[in-house]
Amino acid sequence: MRRSLAGSLVLLTALTAAGCGGGAAQEASGAKELEVLYKVEPTWPHLENMLRDAKKQYESAHPGVTIKLTAVQGNNEAYYTKLALLNRSPDSAPDVYLHDTFQVNADVAAGKLAPLDDYLTKWPDWTAQFPDSVKEAAKGVDGKIYGVPISTDTRGLWYHKDVFAKAGLPVPWEPKSWNDILTAARTIKQKVPDAVPFSMYSTKIHGEASTMQGFEMLLYGTPGGTLYDDTQQKWVAGGKNFTDALTFINTVYREELGPKQADAHNAKLADKVNLEWFPAGKVGISLDGAWTAAAWKPTSTKPWPEWQQKAGWTAMPTQNGEEPGAVSMSGGWVMAMSSYAKLKQEAFDFITVATNKDNSLTYSVSTGDLAPRKDVAADPKYTADNPSVKFFTDLAEVTHYRPAYEAYPKVSAQVQEAMEAVTTGSRSPEEATAAYVKALPGAVGGADKVLAR
Repeated sequence: MRRSLAGSLVLLTALTAAGCGGGAAQEASGAKELEVLYKVEPTWPHLENMLRDAKKQYESAHPGVTIKLTAVQGNNEAYYTKLALLNRSPDSAPDVYLHDTFQVNADVAAGKLAPLDDYLTKWPDWTAQFPDSVKEAAKGVDGKIYGVPISTDTRGLWYHKDVFAKAGLPVPWEPKSWNDILTAARTIKQKVPDAVPFSMYSTKIHGEASTMQGFEMLLYGTPGGTLYDDTQQKWVAGGKNFTDALTFINTVYREELGPKQADAHNAKLADKVNLEWFPAGKVGISLDGAWTAAAWKPTSTKPWPEWQQKAGWTAMPTQNGEEPGAVSMSGGWVMAMSSYAKLKQEAFDFITVATNKDNSLTYSVSTGDLAPRKDVAADPKYTADNPSVKFFTDLAEVTHYRPAYEAYPKVSAQVQEAMEAVTTGSRSPEEATAAYVKALPGAVGGADKVLAR
């Protein structure tokens, strides 16, 4: 899904007797073990904490079944890579794993995921607590459900009130167009020279964060802007909308309104922005997600007690203020079951424990992610220490979703190529668009799947 997080991949010990890969040994000994794969890094321990609680709860209620929690250290891209390697074989594939929703259909097409529909019909929470819009996040193109959501999200603009005051900019700030953002960034550059005026993800090192928090927040805010034409069922090849989005990025970096090149290519940019620059008043505006406030809460590795007074948040405007006036992107993560899992009922039962109300509440409160469950969203604890939650929840009215098709990850990679070329200045927006148009047929399986613009 969604943010570029700090850390580097630490290779895991070979998984030979774990989860479904240990089926023969388990059958011989009578023991039952489920392997659960997830990602973790030093500044984001919240998922691991929740899964440890779920493990204790599950094992207490299911004598004879052991949950093996396997952590992949690193950012999202490191996790995707490790998961893909493990899923190459039934002997190494985990039974249950954290999955980014944008990759669900690719794994469905590859036969890696088990549909959950037969199990979900017997789980009352699925009908009562998960809104239809949230359920869509884990739905395959075949209409079946392949995961239970643990989070959803929206995206917008965060800004530092003190930096704005020094720059003579209004607080609260409500930009109505891209030009309003650029004007504010130029003012900050002139009047608060020690602050980064505008931060966004725009390089390949940040993977899907660059595509979703960066490019798509721009593209889907242009008139008719989209990566995929649902009516004609084809991928859109460039066009003015695509070039305009890249032009905004080009302006940010050519006018030195964004992070320095070294920071733009730093895998730890999110930590620099949220744990260093914001608390120190060294950044003006940041284009990021609803979860950002989690970096500043008491549960963070580096709390910022003053964040509720110092940080502001506002919607990302459409290009020129076109209706509906604002734009957001939504994604999220699910707990999915491997098609290779031998103990499928037990695996599903663990998923229900990990995503029950108490564990979902713990996770949402600690991460700042938006709650996928109705009962969590209605709990006073959910909003008690995070005044930004309601605002980001309300952005669902203007949000968009990534094209949930098998080819999307490859399309996203080409978007990142275009963004990085513009960020570094190696290509103009027009040249980067042309390169994307040329590469798109290969990414989606042929020119017949592409719509020229």
